[in-house]
Amino acid sequence: MKESLQKNKKLIISLSVVLGIVLLLIILYFTVFTLKSVEVDFRNESHIYSEESKQSIAEDSIIKKGSSIFTLSKKTITKTLEKNNPYLKIINIETVFPSKIIIHCAEREETYAVRANDTKYFICDAEFKVLNVSPSYYNSQAILFTGLENLIENTNRVNAGEFLEFSSEAEVLKSIGTSLLRANKTVVMQKSLIESIEFTSGIYYYTAKNQPYLIIKDKNGFQTNVYAIDTLLAEKFQAMFATWSNVIYNPSVLYKDELNSTDPEKKIELADIPQNYYLNYTLNVYEDNHGKLDLVISKNEE
Repeated sequence: MKESLQKNKKLIISLSVVLGIVLLLIILYFTVFTLKSVEVDFRNESHIYSEESKQSIAEDSIIKKGSSIFTLSKKTITKTLEKNNPYLKIINIETVFPSKIIIHCAEREETYAVRANDTKYFICDAEFKVLNVSPSYYNSQAILFTGLENLIENTNRVNAGEFLEFSSEAEVLKSIGTSLLRANKTVVMQKSLIESIEFTSGIYYYTAKNQPYLIIKDKNGFQTNVYAIDTLLAEKFQAMFATWSNVIYNPSVLYKDELNSTDPEKKIELADIPQNYYLNYTLNVYEDNHGKLDLVISKNEE
């Protein structure tokens, strides 16, 4: 009887301890670990978001202050904030215990002016997020992007803060921004070098099949055709930019045979090379069947 009472006493004490811990955790859950503070940290220099705008982001109704820091849906917060603020890119949301979160973000940069029709251009960042809709390409400093008029599936329903949706044959475009960055060209550098990009298709030399490719023109009007854009795209861009430098600043690249000719009638002097001579040529960036890059500069047909 005595042993039974002692066992019951121990059980009651154990249950009391467990219950006390549970109650303590509940109290902490609803008091100490409730969201009290939100900080917005921009990783790049923002030209759009003022301190007042940052405060507005921190006070958005999607961020429930007073709720448990453990139950916050960072995915929902990210999606809603980015939709409500088109130029906002959330990198991550950091939890700082016991009652604070830091929203690490960056300002999206206008990269492409995607032509939808004559009076509608989607001004997008490198991920094809629509930052705003413009009636004219000239209202933006972005790179003109054409050839997508019939490949955007949400043309008539996409709004600023949402992403363009492409048909399957244009899905490869989503890798362009990353590939240009891997080619060591920031968005600012891209916009200073590239005037326009056209997405088109044609018969590819190495496969004899109809495949999509890019027609890229630099600020001088020099044209480059980049083929097989689903593989080695960063490497192809690197080769393209390197060739642009050689062609534009070293005309002897294109006139090598004539400059070295032993025939006086064919030989030309550097001084005789016409201005903007490179506009008579096109750079073709191929990839052979063994994955090796093949660069061909061809003279345009007159």
